[in-house]
Amino acid sequence: MVKRHLSTFASLAWNILLVMLLFTLCRLTFFALNKGLYPEVGAPELLRMCLGGLRFDISAILYTNSVLVLLWLLPLPVREKEWYRKTLKILFVAANFICLAANLGDSVYFPYVSHRTTMGVFQEFQGDGQVFKILLNETVSHWYLLLEGLLMLAALIWLYAEPGKDKARWVAADYILSLAIIAAVLYPFVGGLRGGFGITTRPIAPNDANLYTDKPLQTGIVLNTPFCMYRTIGEQPYPEFNFLEDPSAIFPTRKHYASEGMRKKNVVILILESFSASYSEYLTGLQGHPQPGYMPFLDSLMKESLIFRHSYANGRISIDALPSVMCCIPAITEPFFLSLYSQNMISGMAAELGREGYSSAFYHGANRSSLALAGFAHRCGFQREYSREDYADETDFDGTWGIWDAPFLQYFREGISNLPEPFLATVFTLSSHNPFALPEGVSYPEGSLPIHRVIRYSDDALKAFFREAQKEPWFNNTLFVITGDHTGVTDVDEYKTDNGRYLIPILFYTPDGSLKGLREGTAQQLDIKPTVYGYLGYDKPFMSMGVNLLETPDEETCAFYYNGLYEFVSNGYLLTFNGTGFSGLYHYTTDPFLNENLISVETEVAEDMEIRFKARLQQLNSRMINNQLTED
Repeated sequence: MVKRHLSTFASLAWNILLVMLLFTLCRLTFFALNKGLYPEVGAPELLRMCLGGLRFDISAILYTNSVLVLLWLLPLPVREKEWYRKTLKILFVAANFICLAANLGDSVYFPYVSHRTTMGVFQEFQGDGQVFKILLNETVSHWYLLLEGLLMLAALIWLYAEPGKDKARWVAADYILSLAIIAAVLYPFVGGLRGGFGITTRPIAPNDANLYTDKPLQTGIVLNTPFCMYRTIGEQPYPEFNFLEDPSAIFPTRKHYASEGMRKKNVVILILESFSASYSEYLTGLQGHPQPGYMPFLDSLMKESLIFRHSYANGRISIDALPSVMCCIPAITEPFFLSLYSQNMISGMAAELGREGYSSAFYHGANRSSLALAGFAHRCGFQREYSREDYADETDFDGTWGIWDAPFLQYFREGISNLPEPFLATVFTLSSHNPFALPEGVSYPEGSLPIHRVIRYSDDALKAFFREAQKEPWFNNTLFVITGDHTGVTDVDEYKTDNGRYLIPILFYTPDGSLKGLREGTAQQLDIKPTVYGYLGYDKPFMSMGVNLLETPDEETCAFYYNGLYEFVSNGYLLTFNGTGFSGLYHYTTDPFLNENLISVETEVAEDMEIRFKARLQQLNSRMINNQLTED
C-alpha cells in the first residue's frame, strides 16, 4: 500500500486532487461512450468542456467530503488515534466511490433521457422494485464500466494519503495551528462549493454548464451526476417572469371554444413507450431524412389520419407525457410530477369530460406504483385505473416492467368495451422500454439497435388491437389519438440534435375519415387536449399551454420544451433562450444539424418568435407559482 505520511493539509489536498482526476476520467468515459451524440465536438471543444467541468467537479467533491474535511482538520488529539484514521479512510473511499459509480452509470443512462441524472430518478422509480433488476442487468451488460469502477476503487484505496501524525501530546501551539489551517481552508472551501467567490456570485447550477457549450445536449459532458443530484435536492422554485404587460393578449392560456353543441364521441388515447419519429419510415421520409421503418402498421395508419410534418414530445422521460397530454402542462426544469408544484390543483381531460357525462379509465401494465402514473391518472380525473395487479395473469409478465403489450392491449380493448358510452380511455404501453426483451417464442429481424425489434413487437400489438377493436360497436363512434411518450435511443444523426430528439408520432384517427391529411405545421403533446376539445365541440373554459390544431394556421403552430436551455419551435425555426436572453435561431428544416446560427440575420423572425415565446413562458411560470393550473 502506498502510504503518504504528509502533513495534514497536504494529504487532504492530495486526496481531493485524486478524486478530481478520477472525475475527469469519468467525463472522458462518458464522452467516449456517447460520442455519437456529439459529432460536432472535437479535441478543442472537449478540452474547453473538461476545463469548465472542473467547477462542477470541485463543487460536487466538496459537498461529498464536507463532513470528512471537518473531521480531517478537527483540532483534537483524537485524530492521532489509529481507529480514527482508519475510519476516515473508509468513509472517504466509500463516499467518493459511490459518486464515481454514479458518474459511470450515467454514461449508459444519459442517451435515454438526454440529461444528467437528478434526484428525480429516485422519485420516478419509487416503489418499483424491478429497477434493481434492470440495474443488475445493465451492470453485467456493461462489464467494462464495472471493471473501470473497480480500478477506480483500487486507486482510492492504494493512492489514499493518510494525514501526517503530529505527536502523542498536544500543546497550545498545536490547537492554534489547527485552527489557523481551518481558517485558511474555509474561504476556498466555500468558494469551491459555490463555484465562485464574492458576495454577488450565486451558487452554480446545472444551467451554468451552458457557458462552456454550444448546444444544450453538450452540458452532459460538462456536468457530473453527483453535482446534478445535490443541486436538485429541494428543487428551486420557477422564476416569475414579467416580460410583457399582457401576455394573454398574444397567447391566451384560457381557452373557451364556441360550439353549437357537443358531439359525444368516444376518445381513445394510446401513449406508446419510446416511439420516436426516427423509427418510422413514413415520418423520416416526410421530414427529409428517410430511414428504414420499424412500425409498419402505425405508418399505414398515419396515412389515414390527421398528422403533422413535425410533432414533438414535451419531455424526455415517461412521466413527462401524462401531464402534457392530459393537462397541457409541459415538463420544464424537472418533470411536473417531481417539481415543487406537483401538488398544485390541476384539471385533466378525464375530469372535464366526466362533467359532460363521460366515463373514463386509464390502463398501464406495470405495477400500480410504477412511475406514479396511476396516481397521476387519478388526479387527472380518471374514474378507474387498471394495472398489472388488475390483469392478474402472471404468465404474461415480462419479467421486468409489467404485462407484455400484446395481451395488455387486448385487455384494454375488452375493458373499454364494458365502459358506458361516451367514454375516455387511455393506455400507456411499456414493452418498448429498456431492456428491450421479447416474449418467449417471439422474434423479429434485428435492426441496427436492440430497441428496433421491440418497436416492431409493440407495433404488431397495436395492429392486433385495431383489428379486434373495429369489431366492437363503439369503434366507429370513436376518435383515436396516438402519440409517443418521448423519443428513444437512435443511431440516426438527424434525430440526435436539439430538435430531432423530441420528434415523435402524433396522429388523430377517425374511422369515418373526418380527420385525415398531412398538415405542414408543427404539433406537440400540449396540443392534444385542445384539439380533442375542438373536435368534440367542448364549450367550457379550460387552461391550456397548447392550441387547437384544427383551427390554427400551419405557420402559427409551435412547440416549446427545455433541455438546459428553453427551446421554442415555430414555422421551421428553433429559438433558444437561456433564462435571460435569446442565444440561437436555427432553420431546422434546411439546417437539421443546427450549425448556422441566424439570430443576427433573421431578426424579424427572431423578434416575432421571442414575443410569442415570452407570452407562453411568462404565463406558464405564473400559473405554476400561483397555483392557477385550472379554470375552476
